[in-house]
Amino acid sequence: MNCRMAGLCMLRTGSALLLCLLCVPLSLPGQEEDVQFLLLGKTRNHRQAPSGELTFLNTAFFGEIFLNEGGSVSNAFLTGPGDASGGLTFGAQEVPFFASGRYPSIEALEEGFPDGTYFFHFDTPHGSVRDFPVTFSKRGGASRNPAPIRMTLHQGGGVADPSAIDPDLDLRVTWSDFQHGSADPNGVIDDLIFVIMGDCLGEKIVHSGHAFGNSFLTFAAKEFTIPKESLRPGQSFQVEIEFSEMDTDRRDGLISIITYAASTFLDIRTTGANKDDLVCPAQPLAMDGGQTDRKRPGG
Repeated sequence: MNCRMAGLCMLRTGSALLLCLLCVPLSLPGQEEDVQFLLLGKTRNHRQAPSGELTFLNTAFFGEIFLNEGGSVSNAFLTGPGDASGGLTFGAQEVPFFASGRYPSIEALEEGFPDGTYFFHFDTPHGSVRDFPVTFSKRGGASRNPAPIRMTLHQGGGVADPSAIDPDLDLRVTWSDFQHGSADPNGVIDDLIFVIMGDCLGEKIVHSGHAFGNSFLTFAAKEFTIPKESLRPGQSFQVEIEFSEMDTDRRDGLISIITYAASTFLDIRTTGANKDDLVCPAQPLAMDGGQTDRKRPGG
């Protein structure tokens, strides 16, 4: 059992008194009723031009606590080395979340948040979790974040122009190789791929599936189809692809995931006349915090 020392006790065996250590679980039974899994990650983001050229945007350190239906947490924070030594507080969103400031390179991110062990702390209606450990590690001394992703769009049996997408046809999306994507040796969940499409106002309207959901894409997936019903004529949209290489653990009833991630964003536009009341801004609003070159909705 994983535990932390909490104090001393005395045991009597025959006529002798023995000193013993009290061992308290890192999490108490029942927390898994509230928490689906804990996630901590390092990511880097790129934007893809219609020509296929990739432009680096930023890197970030982030954490999330995914809840089961009806579950809740409060007073959630993270501690660890570097800039996490003073504690990083999770917001009170539907999925408690925090993100560091954006950094200009993986190397700069590593200076602020070096590899090593970080600790989750939070309260649930079933008790408190303190000092729950998750650990970042490198592969052969190199960063484990996937290489920048390049996506390709397909319609009507050929490659589609991102600026002239036919709204009457399904849009098939493919991507460059997920070089180190693999099955999970711990049997929790394999490395994942996410494909997301948002509208010009930053609202996500298509998602390939969340971890542990009814359906989702693993590292082995090579394509994803956005249905034509989600494409409206004469409007701009945005597509994101994320690769997530992961280390998993299961202890004291809780699942934790360390992710080394990469995302690429691509703007697309459909042909035809806009038949909706929706008026798109000249530049779409960001649907993801990684889009630091865009305004956020309401911002």
